[in-house]
Amino acid sequence: MTAEELRSAAWTAHHQGDLTGAERLYRELLASDADVQDAINLGALLRAQGRLGEATEHYHRWLERFPQSITLRRNGVNCLLERGDYETCRNWLETGLHLHPEHPQLLHGLAKAQIGLKHLVQAQQLLERLCGFTPGDAGLWLDLGLCRHGQENLEGALEAFEQAGKLSPHDARPVANCITVLKELGQLERAHGLIDSLPTALRRERDVQAAVGALYLQGARVEEAAHVLETLCRDHPQDPIHWLNWAASLRSLKNLVACSRALKRGLALHPQHPDLEQALGQSLAEMGKQNAAMELLMRSGGQVDQLPDSHVFNLQFLGAGYGLLSSERRQAMARSWESRKRSLGVGPLWGDVVRERLSGRPLRVGYLSADLCNHPVGRFLLPVLENHDRRAVEVWGLSCGPHQDGLKDRLEKACDHWLDLRRGGELEAARLIADQGLDVLVELGGFTDQSRLALLAQRPAPLQLSYLGFYAPTYLEAVDGWIGDETLFSTLNHCDREAHRLLSVHGGYMAFSCEALPELEAPLGARRFRFGSFNHSRKLTEATVVLWCAVLAAIPEADLVLKSISFVEPAERERVRDLFVRAGLANDRLVMLPWVEGWANHMACYRDIDVALDPVPYGGATTSCEALAMGVPVVSLAGPGMVGCLSASVLAHGAGGEGLVHSTEAFIEQAKALAQREPRGTRERQTVRQR
Repeated sequence: MTAEELRSAAWTAHHQGDLTGAERLYRELLASDADVQDAINLGALLRAQGRLGEATEHYHRWLERFPQSITLRRNGVNCLLERGDYETCRNWLETGLHLHPEHPQLLHGLAKAQIGLKHLVQAQQLLERLCGFTPGDAGLWLDLGLCRHGQENLEGALEAFEQAGKLSPHDARPVANCITVLKELGQLERAHGLIDSLPTALRRERDVQAAVGALYLQGARVEEAAHVLETLCRDHPQDPIHWLNWAASLRSLKNLVACSRALKRGLALHPQHPDLEQALGQSLAEMGKQNAAMELLMRSGGQVDQLPDSHVFNLQFLGAGYGLLSSERRQAMARSWESRKRSLGVGPLWGDVVRERLSGRPLRVGYLSADLCNHPVGRFLLPVLENHDRRAVEVWGLSCGPHQDGLKDRLEKACDHWLDLRRGGELEAARLIADQGLDVLVELGGFTDQSRLALLAQRPAPLQLSYLGFYAPTYLEAVDGWIGDETLFSTLNHCDREAHRLLSVHGGYMAFSCEALPELEAPLGARRFRFGSFNHSRKLTEATVVLWCAVLAAIPEADLVLKSISFVEPAERERVRDLFVRAGLANDRLVMLPWVEGWANHMACYRDIDVALDPVPYGGATTSCEALAMGVPVVSLAGPGMVGCLSASVLAHGAGGEGLVHSTEAFIEQAKALAQREPRGTRERQTVRQR
């Protein structure tokens, strides 16, 4: 056969799907009568089969032979972009631009390589220049939007995505990105309006559905989000982000077992995917499987100095909460993370603001939290804000959380100023705080979800303190003091004691408001004595189950009542029940209360227990305050660290120390002593509430 006949046969085989035959013929041609089109075709065939490594070697070889070919070079560049080899990609493009200066397609490829290398400023300059040359190219505007979004220029990104959508109205990517950016800007109504305006076919596109699911998830339409995201996982299982978002929706619905199962299915398709492993670790932790969770989190974490924020937060939260990482290790991790964050800034920002003399004016104090809403942090902070002496203190609420509710409105009214910090990057948010001229910044989140702890590294205030929302030191050098009390700090190890200056509040570091409490009621009808706990089921560790079962074994005439928001899921109720039955508690002695809507209804459920048992090692705080306020005494075993003394602080300052013990034997004896009384009536409960 002649070269032309071979070439015709290769083309025919390629188009008919005989890829093996086509590859053999292309290779035969390249070995004898090489033509650049044959090299282009064989490269396309290899890429289409996912053989990117072989394709890269192929392009490298034949670009040396045909360096002037724009098509061959562009195809090779696309192969490298698919592989994520951005450095080699940039080198190939720079060589091509030396041969073809200012070639627009090669410049566009270079911009994509720069985006991959995180050189976003250079990429943006290139793309803006190219958009000026060819303003009708939707792909340029799309990449410009991605570049601006990566630099947290959300308004600029939205403008670019909207332009891409106008130029390519049937492309789902610009629309999906517009929905995402509108969500991040907090313009939820506008995002929903855009979705409603879409043609049915475009709305059903995968990228659009993914953006819709994420929007519903943020906008508290969680059940709708779960439905959309489950469908995405079924129809497009190859994208791990769908599995992550579906699991997040299930977690928001408190379906912890279903969340864990979804993540395991995602990991079966995407083994060792770090974000899926981290999410599964978090899910396991919420199901009380902290050791398994930590093992998974550590395995997927990678180098400490390169960990993403979410991984650092997960490790700090679990490591501190359940004693699974030493203080020294958590300190090293936190300092490394802080150093990275600090390197992104320009030095302490508070010094850029002209300072007013403190004499003659109130102290300017800002409280930073993602939980300024109906959350334990918000509930404990409200009486502090409402009782600040406004002659001495001017208060800023610095809110970075998405939730809107009645308590958030009260918190905002209790502040003199309110800043919404949900949007923008850490540097932008830190700059905004610095511009307020605060004297003191109090962060309330530590290493918890949606906390903007990182902005403290930029020093937006001259004095920065930690308080309330995290049960361990953050170890950050940018935190000048840690607010607690003597009981809370009593069992700190040396590392934690030296992490920050300890600031002890006389009389207890928490303020619990007893307003609008339900009337105290005696138990409904005759029943046995009941111990109980309304803590989240994630606190039902093996040590807790063993301790409480020992109490019930010593007091055979008593029962145990459990209530958790996670009990909305039948599988979670069965999992918890099985924990106690396997530990020796008879099934008929365990009462599991269903979840009820509304705080007042929840508080009224305390009539169903006579004595509250505190979990270990992660004790209660909110639940201990609520129990005492509803006339139910608490038995707590003080443990190591702040996390082990949360209830100890409540009992020391809110119950005269009654119920606070320091050994498992004393815990059982205290429970026995309380159980010698009859089920507690209204008078006994009123005495506890009054104290």
